[in-house]
Amino acid sequence: MIETAQDPTIYQVIRDQHRAISELLAQLSREQDVARGQQLFTRVRDALDRHARAEEAVFYDVLAQHDAEGKKLARDAESDHSDIRRRLAELEVMRADDDAWGSRIEALTENVTQHVEFEENTIFPAMEAFIDDDQARTLAETFEALESRVEPEAAA
Repeated sequence: MIETAQDPTIYQVIRDQHRAISELLAQLSREQDVARGQQLFTRVRDALDRHARAEEAVFYDVLAQHDAEGKKLARDAESDHSDIRRRLAELEVMRADDDAWGSRIEALTENVTQHVEFEENTIFPAMEAFIDDDQARTLAETFEALESRVEPEAAA
């Protein structure tokens, strides 16, 4: 496919997903019903997993190949993903009516928020410095294609 100026860039795609995940996390933190809380958690977990795996395979891979600083930024971002996966694994074995559920959701939300800020304020500008808009659109297409094929993994 030939990208046009109307096609989203990788930054737009990732930013839109960040907003959608943030909204899911906000809904999850407000949910009082245990069954709906468990269902929302599954949606959050799956969305985070697909998003992180596509970022690592497409976005961070390009970043890491650029230079030593890009490699360091990619490693830092992947470390954030590991922290988020650990929090998801903790929540996976809990019920939404567990006393610690709310504080664990809060900690997960904080990790995700910090990662989003790092990505949007540090990684995006680093990528924008060496890929043009056409490349950013191609990356978006690759990212979305990969993400649509990724089967979420249950938290370990």
